[in-house]
Amino acid sequence: MQTQPLVFYSFVASGFSRPSTVLGKAVAVAAIAVAVCLAAGPASGQTDVRRLEVGGHFSTLQIGDAGNTNAGLGGRVSYEFLTWLAIEGELNFFPNDRLDVDSGVSSLMLQTQYSRRRLEGFVGPKIGVRGGKFGAFAKVRPGFAHLIDKGLGCVGEVCALVLLARPEYQPEFALDLGGIVEFYPTPRTIARFDLGATAIRHRSQSAPPCRDCTTQNFATSLGMGFKF
Repeated sequence: MQTQPLVFYSFVASGFSRPSTVLGKAVAVAAIAVAVCLAAGPASGQTDVRRLEVGGHFSTLQIGDAGNTNAGLGGRVSYEFLTWLAIEGELNFFPNDRLDVDSGVSSLMLQTQYSRRRLEGFVGPKIGVRGGKFGAFAKVRPGFAHLIDKGLGCVGEVCALVLLARPEYQPEFALDLGGIVEFYPTPRTIARFDLGATAIRHRSQSAPPCRDCTTQNFATSLGMGFKF
C-alpha cells in the first residue's frame, strides 16, 4: 500500500479548523471525498501508465465583497509524477467580467458599472489521494490575473454630475488555493470539480474593488480531461 502525503492531511485539518472561510469550505469538500477514495481502494496496476492530462472546463468567479459572479472557459495541462502528485498549468478567460460598485451621499445613490475581460493563469502542484474511481486533492498555484477595460457605466440620479476615472489595468499577482474532486469513468477520462479561493493583489490605477489591497474571490470550475 502506498503511503499518502502527510501535507495533504495537514491541509484538510486546516480547512476544518476554519469552516467559515472560502478556503476552509473548499478543503472540507475535498476532505469528504477522501473517505470515498480510500474506501474505493488504490487504482489497479497498469503496465501502460498515462501521465499527461489535457482538459477543459467551465469556470465561475465571484469578485470579492461586491457579489458579482462571472462565467468563463478554461483549459488545463497536467503531468503526473506520482499517483498523489502532479504539476499543472491552467488558463481561464472571462469574456464578460463585470463589477458593480455602489456609492453615494445620503439618499443620492450612485452605481458605477465596470465592464472588463479577464485572463487568469496558474501553475502549481496538485497533491492528494487517488482511488480506483475517485480522487481528492489540494491545489496551491501561484499565477496572474489581467483585466482588459471594455467600458464604464453609471446608474443613478447624480451620474451627470460625477466625473468617473477610467481604470488602467495591469497584470496582478494571484494565488489559487482550494480542493479538487475527480471521478474516473474510464482509465483515460477524468471528470473534475474545483472549489476554492483566488487571492488577487490589486495594484492597478483607479480600478475597483480597491487600490493596493488583496481580495479573496470564490472560484469554481467543472470540466473533463483526457490522459495520454
